[in-house]
Amino acid sequence: MELATISSNSETGFSNPEYKDALPDALLQAGMSNESWQSLIQKANYTVKFEWNIGTICCFLCNAHNKRVARNMALICDDIESLLPDGVRVDYQMTTEKQIVRSSGADGAGSGATLETYHKLIFTQKA
Repeated sequence: MELATISSNSETGFSNPEYKDALPDALLQAGMSNESWQSLIQKANYTVKFEWNIGTICCFLCNAHNKRVARNMALICDDIESLLPDGVRVDYQMTTEKQIVRSSGADGAGSGATLETYHKLIFTQKA
């Protein structure tokens, strides 16, 4: 059963994504302390940072910077899980959505689309 989901995304496409969520009530009720939550958020924000190098810059249009974050986030889920109360687990999911903007102008000026990538941490009860 899903208890809570938090997500981060880059505000500009180049800036680092950041988790800004407060401790969800469901995790508080499951026994998570605010201190453990702050430690979890700090670890997640460190890991979700973009690693800019020649490869990610050259492959920006292929979403390489987000794919590298996804790999790193999946790897730290076990570490983050040690901060959670007994019976709670965390999984990582990356989703990319197309955001469409339409203009009401006669010539459609200002219309377009952009991709928005979200890095989600999903907290569930262990079966």
